Amino acid sequence: MKKLAKLLVAFAMTASVAACSGNTGTTDEATTITIWHTFTEDHEAMLEQIADDFESENENITVEVIGGYDPNTYESVITDAVANGVGPNLVFNFSTFANTFDGQDVLIPFDDYWDFNYADITTPAIYEESTNFSDGKVHIVPVYTSGPVLFVNKAIYDEVGVEIPTTWDEVKETSKKIYEETGIVGFAVDSLTDLAQILIYQSHEGQIVDLKNNEVAFNDEKTLEWVEWWTEGVREGYFQITAQSADGYNSGDINSGLIASYIGSCAGMPYLDLSSINGDLQVVRIPMISDAEYENAGSISNRGAIGFKGTEAQNQAVADFVEYFIGRNSEWVQAVSANSPYTAVLEDESYQEFIASNPALQALEDQMPVSFIAPVFTGSSEMRNQLEELFKGPADPSFDAATALQKAVDNTNAAMQGE
Repeated sequence: MKKLAKLLVAFAMTASVAACSGNTGTTDEATTITIWHTFTEDHEAMLEQIADDFESENENITVEVIGGYDPNTYESVITDAVANGVGPNLVFNFSTFANTFDGQDVLIPFDDYWDFNYADITTPAIYEESTNFSDGKVHIVPVYTSGPVLFVNKAIYDEVGVEIPTTWDEVKETSKKIYEETGIVGFAVDSLTDLAQILIYQSHEGQIVDLKNNEVAFNDEKTLEWVEWWTEGVREGYFQITAQSADGYNSGDINSGLIASYIGSCAGMPYLDLSSINGDLQVVRIPMISDAEYENAGSISNRGAIGFKGTEAQNQAVADFVEYFIGRNSEWVQAVSANSPYTAVLEDESYQEFIASNPALQALEDQMPVSFIAPVFTGSSEMRNQLEELFKGPADPSFDAATALQKAVDNTNAAMQGE
């Protein structure tokens, strides 16, 4: 499989390149590997096609693709299955999840099964995240880079006579006016955890946690003000916690004219169509406090392949499949409306044309230079859970911002300190 690394370094990967850069296969015995995922039906179809193509080049390997998992329980289902020795061989998730298995000797070290240097085909930041484990091995291999952007129905803004917000103060002002004049929710968010982390990062000079003292950095009045800011908007009706439409997604809400704007992943672009309501979809970078350093930050995340150990033949087959999947990355990221973690793809002319035709990825590129990747540490998964619960809280009439923030702080600190 030296051929793949040479191709990635030498020139951009395209579909035709991927077809001739196939995995040569180093597993001789008949082997079956299973993949569990939460991708949509369209993306599952592409994953299954890639698996079929891989099988055709590796007749001794069978790849079983199993989807339909609930994203809300996906991680716990995997964790339980791995603990009981009946888990999948490969999943797609984020580094915060992969790191919950650090030191348990259950993750496949991909670099032990490859004959190329992974650092040569990706960026230093991606490589650092992929190897951010106690043994320094490559335990997660990003398959796409995404980030939140602001989707807007400009027609509603024009009707009310307000501009698309660039700051959080403007988000509140415009959302409130839209709601008061039209009854339409002004602003919603797909990931409350991402919103919380962005607000904390922007208002705390780029610090979400204090790893030196092994505690959170958001136990202060600044964070409390953000929680109260969010709570006020939710209770007055111009901010929204839960989608209203039958499909349960903010994309469905904006398509139906139920909301004026929302922050969601750039990967959501293919699901937006405002034509039935004569809307005017525009996509811009996420809001900020100001254009000052840190206060203007965006965020990005890398969803990656995570392998769980089985037999040696299965481990090698998983590593071979992931390498093959990298070779198909250009078509994969275009299908999921995301950015690529691989330098060769980023330089590919066809990929650049795709970016130019995708408003969500253009918006993401606009904020990319000042974007951060959420820190991964002992307790990071618990922190995400706590921040989500904190920003869900205002849905409860008895919610008290100060009490809820203190609970999130205490529980996260305890997780960071192994308590």
